[in-house]
Amino acid sequence: MSVTWRAAVVGRWTARIAGTLIALFFLAFFVGEGFPPIFRLPWREGLSALAMTAMILGLLLAWKWEGLGGAVAVAAIVLMRLIGIRGIGTFLFLLPAATGLLHVVCWSGLRSAGVGWEVPRKALALVGIAVAVFILLCANEIFGMPPLMTPAFHPPRDMVGTWEANSTTIDAVFTINPDASVSGRIGDATLIDARIVYNRSWFGTFMHWRTDYLIVGRLSRGDRFTAPLTNTGTGLEGSLFLSQKPWGLKLRKQ
Repeated sequence: MSVTWRAAVVGRWTARIAGTLIALFFLAFFVGEGFPPIFRLPWREGLSALAMTAMILGLLLAWKWEGLGGAVAVAAIVLMRLIGIRGIGTFLFLLPAATGLLHVVCWSGLRSAGVGWEVPRKALALVGIAVAVFILLCANEIFGMPPLMTPAFHPPRDMVGTWEANSTTIDAVFTINPDASVSGRIGDATLIDARIVYNRSWFGTFMHWRTDYLIVGRLSRGDRFTAPLTNTGTGLEGSLFLSQKPWGLKLRKQ
């Protein structure tokens, strides 16, 4: 009985930690991409979005109601399997399914052994702090322009120079200077007070959010613009946001 009880305790904490990490992983996609418009999606996609939300909530609820939370997570994944969601048999979904099932098994084992639910306050405090820090990092990455903790950008030698857009839809020329200032034009309007900066912090790089760089400034006619760009090896590619309208942008060095 002692060995079984210890195994259940180890399994409980393994499931709690794994479930929290899995929930934060999926929440990162919701935060980065935005919650899908369920009521405008086909019924299958809308139901799968609700099931995925239930899976995340189940894994987090398992901290308080272990059996219920694990059962909700497993049921949500079973539902996604029944409605034929692609990729449900991959490691990405098998891991949360196994974690939910582990919650149920450990809850059953500890309940039969007469061990009640108990979480040390320090553990709850650490989990709460971790979730709060994660949410703050996400908010900083989404709303910061550039985000806090983003280092100052010093253009490397191969980036300094004149870059032109090779496109029939937009005519733009950007000259990146060694001090990170940017001159040039968009159409017949001259760039004013434009600069290139890093567009994400270490957290954004880790999560693969946003782009590497951002050119921001205004035009001689008064419009403000932003151009998030990524170095593709052969050039800088991204978008140009002008008057709230996005344009595809591919820059090549001249």
